[in-house]
Amino acid sequence: MTDISCLLAGLVRIAIPIIALIIWRKKTGAKIYPAIVALLVCFPVFMLGGAIRSGFSYTVPFHYYLQQALLFGILEEGSKFLILKFVLKCDSRKDAVSYGIGHSAYEAFGGGIACLLLIGESNVSPDIFFFNLLTAVGGILFSVALTIIIFYGIKNNKSLLTLPLAILFHALGNITAELLIINFVLTIIFCILAFYFWRKIFNPFEDE
Repeated sequence: MTDISCLLAGLVRIAIPIIALIIWRKKTGAKIYPAIVALLVCFPVFMLGGAIRSGFSYTVPFHYYLQQALLFGILEEGSKFLILKFVLKCDSRKDAVSYGIGHSAYEAFGGGIACLLLIGESNVSPDIFFFNLLTAVGGILFSVALTIIIFYGIKNNKSLLTLPLAILFHALGNITAELLIINFVLTIIFCILAFYFWRKIFNPFEDE
């Protein structure tokens, strides 16, 4: 049963972003390629983050996790801003959501592989499937919410406000990652704020 749970956890963690992207594409007509770009961008971003993190001191664990949270907040949300503004130059908020889903897929893929590698291990948590199911869904909501906030800033020339806000939210999400209830509440708050920004993003050429 444990091996089956690891297998299902790995498969669901990898599959959910793909399913979400397919559904989003069918429901809205959003483009797929922003998600692919986001996934590819994550590889060098996370490699750079890992290299920088290796130089952090673990003498005071709280300082270490705080530095790590801010580091990846800056790198991940900063890369989103740069790609959306200067590379993709998206006009559609729908495509921005595709980018957010693609970004979440990177960590989902890594988490899924980690679950599959646990097959055969005896010390696996019995709730591994449900944990990864919730993590996959929460990861998509978290990434998409922050992407919308950044996209709103780009479209309305308010990036000096929205980019630091997204970085701060990302850091808070990283810090509370192991505190599932708190992290879930924060994600809901971020989604509510993102929905507010979503409604304020107006593009007369977008097919609503």
